[in-house]
Parts: sequence; structure tokens; C-alpha cells
Amino acid sequence: MTSSSYTAFPHTHSLYSIKMRASKMGRHISGAERIVTTDQLAHVSTQLMHRALNHPKGTPDDIRITSTHISPADITHIPALPIQNIDTHSPRQAQMFVEKQLAKHGIAGNHFWSLLTTVTGLRGAMLIDADTHEHYEPDQNRGVRVSNLDAAYSATDIRTNMTDNDKNHHNEALILASKVAHHPNIIAELCISDDPDYTTGYLCINGTYLRIHNMKAPGDTCGTRIFLTRNTHDSDIPKLIDYLENHIVLVDFPESA
Repeated sequence: MTSSSYTAFPHTHSLYSIKMRASKMGRHISGAERIVTTDQLAHVSTQLMHRALNHPKGTPDDIRITSTHISPADITHIPALPIQNIDTHSPRQAQMFVEKQLAKHGIAGNHFWSLLTTVTGLRGAMLIDADTHEHYEPDQNRGVRVSNLDAAYSATDIRTNMTDNDKNHHNEALILASKVAHHPNIIAELCISDDPDYTTGYLCINGTYLRIHNMKAPGDTCGTRIFLTRNTHDSDIPKLIDYLENHIVLVDFPESA
């Protein structure tokens, strides 16, 4: 990443949220979204269409792309999480590291590692109490989908230099994780991608994005995302989900990034 790639949108620009969802026989294959200026709307929509058609999990039979105008006044800017790379060399090493980190915060890591490596196919994330293991997703077959977010870079700085099939797993995950971690009711997030050719996952805890190598074996199609909450009243859950799904967030990267 270069500092020139991450400049804030001018507040005078008209902005659109673009969202892509692709599925096959009702099974979720891929999804992505961007917040772009008007002059990039057509180009980025085409990128997302090509991305849906070239996913390693197969060619979808249903692709939906929607564009919605948004006001800069409705956007909240938050800082990107600091990153720490963890060079584990096998899923077993990754598991030991994750469970140790969670144990420092009184969380039973073995339970959540088991969920992380056996549940797959959700459009969104599991939302679970870290202590009681109670699930808070309104629909456990769907999960909670984090949406309405992007990096605060100008579309013309970076997207015109992308090929149509580009996917930057790391940047997209960091943007999402930064939005999630910004909410005070979230104490940790775990994620493994369901892309079979991407084996790096992450744990966000204590304000840091821990990027963990070899969290699964190459070719493994299993992957999911888990949000952990603690001491959250039932009455607070709808507000938390509303923030994750609907609040518009742009993530600011440091100038040295």
C-alpha cells in the first residue's frame, strides 16, 4: 500500500455504494462491495461482475449488482487496525496460537476454533457470546452480514489500475475487521476465508489485527467468520447488528501505509 492510494473522498463528490452477490442453486458463492464516486460507478460494477464470474468456487447462476446513492454526511471515518503478522506454518500451529490468545481474555478458544473450521457457507458471520456461547444471529443460516464499508481511498487512485478479476483478500478483510472492532460490544473476531486457494486468516483482539498464515490447508473450501461479544444485553443486539449491516463507514489508513 502506498500513501497515494489512500486519500479521502472529496466531500463534494457524489458517492454510490455498489454491492455484488453471487450464488449457485441458492448457495452463496461470493460477495463484495465498494463505495465509489460517480465517474467510477460503471467501471467498478464491471470489475465486480467479472469477479463473480471467475470465483474459484465455481460459476454462479445468479449475480446481483445494486448501486445506491449515499451522502457524505452519513459516513463515519474510523482508523484502520494496526497489523501484526503471525508466521505459523500449519493449521495446528495456527490453532494453538489462536487458542492461546483467546485464553488470555478468558475465552474458550477450542470451542470457537471448532466452529471456525467446521461451519461454512454463511453469507455473514456468527455473532456469539464469548462466555455463554449463545448465538445472537436473527437467522443462523445467514449470519450477520457486515456491509456499507470501504477504504477511504479515491477510486481513481487505485481501482483504475486493477484488473477485472483482482481481489485483495488482506485489504478487504482489514477494512471489514476495522469496522467490526470499532463497535464497543465486539471483543474479538476470527476469520478463515472460504476461498480454497487462500489459507491466511486472522484474529482481531485487543485492538490489533493478527494476520495468521496457514490457518487451513490449501484446497480446503471451509471458511467462516465469528464475532464475539461479552456482557451485551439482549436489548443492545439489534443496535449492534444495525451498526454492522447498515452504518456507512470508510476506513482511514495512515499516510505511511
